[in-house]
Amino acid sequence: MAVTSQPPSGSRLGEVVGAHWREAGLLKPSAIKPVPATMERGLIIRKLGRLADEELELLRGALRVVLGS
Repeated sequence: MAVTSQPPSGSRLGEVVGAHWREAGLLKPSAIKPVPATMERGLIIRKLGRLADEELELLRGALRVVLGS
């Protein structure tokens, strides 16, 4: 899913704003957009970090809302 450091201009359906962005290894405060995407493994340059458990749960909930499950 896309991660952006552009601040959201309001509350968007399913968007999760990471409160623990430093701990996750991100360079700036970031939001995760609930749009699943695939990428070839060879295009991934490096792993930046990992979401905190509470943010991972928020993201799972957002995906359930967006996907209607």
